Amino acid sequence: MEIIVQGKGESKYTPNRVIFNLRFNYNERTYNSALEGGANMVFEYVEKILKPNGFTDTDMKTNRFVVRQKTKYNEKTRNYDFDGYTYNQEASIEFDYDKAKVTKLMEETSELKNPPSYDIDFTVNDIKSCKQDVLTMAYKDAEEQANIIALAAGKKLVRCVKVDFKPFTTSYISEGFMAEREMCLSKACSTKGSAAATINAVFTPEDVVVNETLYCLWLAE
Repeated sequence: MEIIVQGKGESKYTPNRVIFNLRFNYNERTYNSALEGGANMVFEYVEKILKPNGFTDTDMKTNRFVVRQKTKYNEKTRNYDFDGYTYNQEASIEFDYDKAKVTKLMEETSELKNPPSYDIDFTVNDIKSCKQDVLTMAYKDAEEQANIIALAAGKKLVRCVKVDFKPFTTSYISEGFMAEREMCLSKACSTKGSAAATINAVFTPEDVVVNETLYCLWLAE
């Protein structure tokens, strides 16, 4: 007798890794001035924020970079007119979760004349180990279900002959994230000290949820 069952496993893990997703945007009338201004913006962040906090130049990884022409819609002519150039660079910094360090980075970033926008993700260092634990749970769940079906049919579960599962391509990130705009940390609405107090009061990342599903084929006799 063949028994096909679906086993599920799920577990929550306390985040121990932080990912800062940074976005540098700079607008100018000419291509060269946009490129130069954007590059200076990134350089300032590296020199004034990252290095003083123990990071190196290579710790910030660029995910996307583009300098492109901008246009704006002209209501009178019903055409799109030239509106200069924009520099866009998206980068990320990963490090072990340290609430004080995260708070310091957020506060110091807000004090820059032209700060990048950002959001923060929380994850775990050893996601493969977490996945293995959850897959074990899913397999045991499938085995329990198959055994119940076998007993109901008056048979004995013999062995599992086939397992199919979701490929390891899922990004495991905490569902909670903190965006710079939500923290109200711009120079216009915060002062040194009060910003840190605000962050500490609300900065509690959600657990990282890892779940997996296994499809198992069991034999019963």
